[in-house]
Amino acid sequence: MERPLPRGPCNLVQERRVPSSVHSLFMSMPQERRAAVALLIGVLAPLLIMGMHPTGGDITRGGARLVTINHWVHGVSLAAQPVVFLGLLGLWRSVRSDVATAALVFYGFGIVAILSAAVLSGFVAPDVVADRLLLGYTGMLNQAFAKVSVAAIGASLILWGAALWPIGGRGGFARLPAAAGVIIGAVLALGILTGWLSLTVRGIVIVTLLQGIWILLVVGHLLRGGSVGRTP
Repeated sequence: MERPLPRGPCNLVQERRVPSSVHSLFMSMPQERRAAVALLIGVLAPLLIMGMHPTGGDITRGGARLVTINHWVHGVSLAAQPVVFLGLLGLWRSVRSDVATAALVFYGFGIVAILSAAVLSGFVAPDVVADRLLLGYTGMLNQAFAKVSVAAIGASLILWGAALWPIGGRGGFARLPAAAGVIIGAVLALGILTGWLSLTVRGIVIVTLLQGIWILLVVGHLLRGGSVGRTP
């Protein structure tokens, strides 16, 4: 009768490597591909549930079920923000320019503002729904933070467009996210500054879709290898 092999250090190392196989596979990807995966996760998760976003009136009339949905919608949006930032950090590493640095800083500023807006709308408003005065004040704060966020992200997209345009070359794919960044960024920033972009639930869906279009173009750029002008 054969005796089982002793569980020596080598066996334990092999066992530990099995759960980390997904992590190893992810880390073995090129830096640009890891950034693209992060951006895809960060943009698709909120888009998939954005249609479930309840309005303020729904919260006051819908009861516990809609409050739970409201928590999930805003919770996913909150969780997606650092994932998107990680992806954009990967984009910055592939570009490495002063303009790209400014674009990343503006986007980070916009994320801070949208985190505040999402917390107010998703987790504060349902708790003060019985108090009309507090609910109205919460709504005003939510709108203020949301406007700051959209304006900052709009400025960021314009800067990203300026950073990506030079590396596109003649007819390079990078020209697509570059041009889209300038156009979409201008629409968002000017929409807030002029007041014609209203950040109701419908307006937030439009903003999310426009950002999603730009991020998907950036994903395409990263999957093609990112910048050719990287320093060694």
